[in-house]
Amino acid sequence: MKNLWLISIIAISIIVTSCSEPEPKAIVYGSEQCTSCRMGTTDQKFGAEIVMKTGKTFVFDSPECMIEWAEGTTVKKIDIHSFWVTDFINPGTLIDARTACYLESDMIHSPMGLNVAAFRDNNSCERARVNFVGKVRTFDEVLTLPNN
Repeated sequence: MKNLWLISIIAISIIVTSCSEPEPKAIVYGSEQCTSCRMGTTDQKFGAEIVMKTGKTFVFDSPECMIEWAEGTTVKKIDIHSFWVTDFINPGTLIDARTACYLESDMIHSPMGLNVAAFRDNNSCERARVNFVGKVRTFDEVLTLPNN
């Protein structure tokens, strides 16, 4: 009876572990290369990441490199679990790219020149717009910007 109970606990643990959602991993700035352009990921305000359904992650130096790679790669979009970008005001902190708010400004100098920064929410984005005059955009709008 003890063995059956132990086997049940192990089986449940395996099921729970295998059903967990894939998550982003912390970007190691200064030692990882952008999957798209092969530049070093050095600016903690602009890193990005794609997480596949398998849990594999791809690191990028900027949201625009992430978008360009996702649009141009042979990876099937159905295999992508999630997109992540760095919160501009919390460097190194990854946030969901699809729900993030973006600010496009000539005063923001992202690594690949799209001049877009990501923010956790609209309030943060609007506060940043006071210092970085520009246009607030959604993820879908960033996808259509030139250079993507």
